[in-house]
Amino acid sequence: MTRIKIAYVLSAALVLFVLYFGSGYVFFPATQTGGFGLPVMPSEGDPILAVKGVRDIGTALVVLALLLFRNARALGWAMLAMAFIPFGDMLIVLTHNGSVGAALGIHGATCALMLGISALFLIRPARNEQ
Repeated sequence: MTRIKIAYVLSAALVLFVLYFGSGYVFFPATQTGGFGLPVMPSEGDPILAVKGVRDIGTALVVLALLLFRNARALGWAMLAMAFIPFGDMLIVLTHNGSVGAALGIHGATCALMLGISALFLIRPARNEQ
């Protein structure tokens, strides 16, 4: 399997995962709040949970659209830019007395995965000059 195919498979898996938990924040917020890593999360009726869910779903749909158009360069740049979201989430958890394990294991790992996928799409193999 080539690196581009691997990047597409990882991107598709990421889309499905983000759609899953983003939808959870919109439709079943009580089941999602504990996994973010903050010591205190908004209550179930707080609209900020729906805002987070909509942000996650929107992000997944952008990646899905780029997957469907099979534009590896655009997908690589978009994934690189959107890696800021889990990085920011990680910083929020770390700076608000949240769980270090969740900050690094969930948000940090997601950011690293997105950076790795973007590298698979963006790094071009060296050309042999003769």
